[in-house]
Amino acid sequence: MTAVFFYVLGKNSEQDRLTFCCRLIAKAFREGRRVYIHTRGPEHSAQLDDLLWQFQAGAFIPHAKAGTQDAPVLIGHGEIPAGHDDVLINLSDPIPNFFSRFERVMEIVIQDEAVLNQTRQHYKFYRDRGYDVTHHDQRNDQQGA
Repeated sequence: MTAVFFYVLGKNSEQDRLTFCCRLIAKAFREGRRVYIHTRGPEHSAQLDDLLWQFQAGAFIPHAKAGTQDAPVLIGHGEIPAGHDDVLINLSDPIPNFFSRFERVMEIVIQDEAVLNQTRQHYKFYRDRGYDVTHHDQRNDQQGA
């Protein structure tokens, strides 16, 4: 069954959320995992793509936009990621209907009222369906992941 992880940050900007997302991606990539990041739409996907190119000086995380080519890390917003069923990082609402095919689902929570409300609903959705939900409080951790 899919394991679900919520990472609660003490910060409140979308940029903080995306930066933490890059840290999760880098960690998963180092562990040999294949990652699909589900974003809100094309602009959000492009923003994350740009951030991954400059995230860590001297490091490279092979990634691509879903549907363009295959890579260990794919970024998308509508398509079902072919060949990826390991880690899903969900940055969108609603929860993608294909989430349960992944071994792990990760949700990143920032201290923004809209995101808090959205992730509360996501938490309830997963919990009510019997998924194993783990909570990681990153509010006192400056770097995270």
